[in-house]
Amino acid sequence: NSSYSLTPLVNGELSEDDIHLFPLLRNLTLVAGIHWPTKVADYRDNMAKQTQINLLSSMAI
Repeated sequence: NSSYSLTPLVNGELSEDDIHLFPLLRNLTLVAGIHWPTKVADYRDNMAKQTQINLLSSMAI
């Protein structure tokens, strides 16, 4: 669905989906050179900010 937005949360409120998805996306920030779709990057960055959990981009290889 092209109108679907990942921001701010997958289901519009914090859910188990966010608890599973955010750590996966955070772990992928360890991989240098990933071209993130805008909505995914916005979701990832928003979740990092809301949870005060840093992404791992500074350690990417």
